[in-house]
Parts: sequence; structure tokens; C-alpha cells
Amino acid sequence: MTATQVFTTVVQLLLLWLSISAHEAAHAWVAEKCGDSTARLLGRVSLNPLRHLELFGSVLLPGMVLYIGVPIFGWGRLPYWDYRNFRRPYLHSLLVSAAGPAVNLLLAGLATVAIAVAAPLLGAEARQAGLMTLLVSFMPLDAASAKLAGFPLMFTLVRMATINAFLAVFNLLPIPPLDGGQITLQLLPSSWAEKLAAMRPYGLIIAIALATLPVVSLALTPFYAILSEVISSL
Repeated sequence: MTATQVFTTVVQLLLLWLSISAHEAAHAWVAEKCGDSTARLLGRVSLNPLRHLELFGSVLLPGMVLYIGVPIFGWGRLPYWDYRNFRRPYLHSLLVSAAGPAVNLLLAGLATVAIAVAAPLLGAEARQAGLMTLLVSFMPLDAASAKLAGFPLMFTLVRMATINAFLAVFNLLPIPPLDGGQITLQLLPSSWAEKLAAMRPYGLIIAIALATLPVVSLALTPFYAILSEVISSL
């Protein structure tokens, strides 16, 4: 591997692990605020990746999708909470399920703001590096890209934004056991919820297929357009 390939691979994995850790810690923290301290006792209210990552969803799958040229994504160990301890079980279960994707959206927004600040300060070559990072959804970039002024910072910020936006949409897919599936199960009438719950054993397989096909990426087209405008218009 070239130095550029090593850099882009390592940065994306580190950003993914940070984003997964923030996602899982948000579930745990909101669960505690709603009355259940199970996740706190298990050490899940933490940004330490070792508290959250698991072999397939956090290491093997991200490595495979990077290899085949798909936007990197993954997940951590299943969060733990007991809804019976929540003060308002129905509402608080919805809040806990939504907390993880909400934090990923927040991180994507913060990274976008950082890009808006950094791009004009670093100049035209940095904007070019940012656009190339955004337009090339797979890594590695060519060696010329790494020589652009501001490449390391712009690459990191753009990937921080896109990885978290992707994780938010992926986790909001209405497929159990994903967060969106858990939310959907609560909102549907019981007869429909039972049918959707039957998909749970196959849920992750279906979600991986939707993520590796351009379904999730297509859903993010408006965000990519906004991010491109932020980079190029400053």
C-alpha cells in the first residue's frame, strides 16, 4: 500500500470507530437520563471504542466495504437498556432509539461547519481536495490528491461529515434490529409490528444489502449536494 492508501484507510477506520462510539454512548446516556442505568453500569456511557466495538460490524465489515469500494459503515455491540425502568416507557424508548442517529447527524453537521470555516482559510487547493474527497466515494484517492494543500485536514473533515451522515441514514432504516426498525415497531399498529418483527433475524443482512447497493447513498444525495456547495462556494 502507498502512504496515501494507508493514511486514507486508517483515518476512515478511526473516524468510523469514533462515530460508532459516540452513537452507542448516546443511547446509553439518554437511557440513564430516562431512568435506566443498565448501560452506565456496563460502562457504555463512554467514547472509548473498546467499550462499543465488535469484530464483524466494526472491523471485518468496514474493511470489506473499503476493499470493494463502498462507503464505509458499520455498527457496535448492541446497546443494553431495560425499558421497564423508564419513567415513561413508550416515549423514553423512542428517545433512546433516536439518540444514536441524532448524534451522528450532529457530528455530520459540526464537520460541515468546520469545512465551511477551513475551506476559505486553506485556499483553492484545499477546496479542490475537499471536492475530490467528496466525489470519490471509494478510497484510495490518487497520489496527486494527497499533494494538494490542506488535503489531510479536508479529507478528514469531509469523511467525518459523510461517514456520520451515512451512519445516521443507515441506522434509521425501518428494519429491526436497527434503530429505525425499533422506532417503527413502536409506531406501527400491533398487527403490523408483529409482521415487521418477524424480519429481525434477517434484518442486518437486508440492511447491509441496502447499504452496499446505492440505496443509502442515493438517500444522501441532498446532503452531498449541500456539502459540495459548502466546499466550492467559499
